Amino acid sequence: MGSGAFAYQDPDSGDWVHPALELVRLAIPRRVYSHSHMDYIVGTLRKILKRVDRQKGFEITYQPKLMRHFTAQLKPLA
Repeated sequence: MGSGAFAYQDPDSGDWVHPALELVRLAIPRRVYSHSHMDYIVGTLRKILKRVDRQKGFEITYQPKLMRHFTAQLKPLA
């Protein structure tokens, strides 16, 4: 979850403080998805990994005061 959930703006300096790790959580409910669903997820993750050097990240364009990682709006960095 990393910066999406745990980054904060230092009240004294105004600088953004980011967590040491940037993690992604993939949660899959049990007994809901078929083998073909899992194959699709694996294929998509492989495509992302092939392009990882071209991924530039995202900029937050909107964030609520609390729990921003649930409803923040993002745009890709150019």
